[in-house]
Amino acid sequence: MNKFISRLLVAALPLSFAACSDDDGPDHEIETVTVSNGAFIVNSGNLRNNIPGSLTFIDYATGQALQDVFKAANGRVLGDTPQNAVVYGSKMYIAVYQSNLIEVVDRVSLKSLKTIPFDASEGQEPRFVLAHEGKVYASMYNGYVQRIDTLSLSIDGAVKVGPNPEEMCVAGDYLYVANSDGMNYQNGYADGCTVSKIALGSFTEEKKINVGINPTKMASDGNNVYVITMGDYSAANPATLRQIVNDNTVNAIAPATLMGAGAGKLYFINAPYGASSIDYKVLDTATGTISAFPVSGVDSPAAIAVDPVVGDVFVTSYNMVGGYASYSTPGYVEQYKADGSLVKHYDTGVGPCYVNFNIAEVAK
Repeated sequence: MNKFISRLLVAALPLSFAACSDDDGPDHEIETVTVSNGAFIVNSGNLRNNIPGSLTFIDYATGQALQDVFKAANGRVLGDTPQNAVVYGSKMYIAVYQSNLIEVVDRVSLKSLKTIPFDASEGQEPRFVLAHEGKVYASMYNGYVQRIDTLSLSIDGAVKVGPNPEEMCVAGDYLYVANSDGMNYQNGYADGCTVSKIALGSFTEEKKINVGINPTKMASDGNNVYVITMGDYSAANPATLRQIVNDNTVNAIAPATLMGAGAGKLYFINAPYGASSIDYKVLDTATGTISAFPVSGVDSPAAIAVDPVVGDVFVTSYNMVGGYASYSTPGYVEQYKADGSLVKHYDTGVGPCYVNFNIAEVAK
């Protein structure tokens, strides 16, 4: 057995024996507790330089980062430009954008269980996946959201949204989808000013909410919904963190380009291209209070995420080469406590664009 996968199996075994799998049906007679034993870093690679995407696993128990764990488990590369992943029940679902597929793997062994391809009739080029109540939802860059049943691993529904949808989140009985119109940048993202609000029960679009130019990032604490509109990358239309409130109105909060929610907090970064400094803040979602998050030394942040169980914050970054962010060499991720104190620095693959946590319900 490959030594990397052997170590990953050891890290995950306590989860696999007692976990109540969301897609296999929970055992309500067993009292459980939520635990987290590590973080998966999705590395997008670089298509232009023929660098495939990869997966890094950070093992909390050993404090080590295991590189290219999907390839080690399956004997093949993950694909071109994976964008994100979600662990749900006994499986992990990985959106591989330019390979036009979702890779479904066993969360413990990382062995591929199924590769779900897409054609034009079903939607193409998955950008983002999330899981909720026995379903996995995938935003497709040609303007659809697909719904995947986690038992059959087949598509059981689709809804048309806006152009070039990006990230999504769930709050209450609704799925929110950012419609970026990202391929229409030459026309100022003319149709990329909305978030689609989809009723989960009927799986139909109920409303398009006007939020601002080029919405891409989305997050929720289960009640509050947040979106980052990237603007047109000019001083006149800067990237902005906004909140969608219950009456579907939208409030601007602060300049921001990246965000991650968890443990009752929304951590956000403002790092526009060419900026001389990077701003890190944290929003208490219950009170609305914003305070500084004292991070320093990150070169060029690519993503931020919060382990909802442990509460630690992870910031991924490109390395600098010749004074510029390098998109063709390995990056890194730094783990922080909620007070901003550094826990550890880890190396990653090329283009560390997303962080997902290995969380499960285990018997007490």
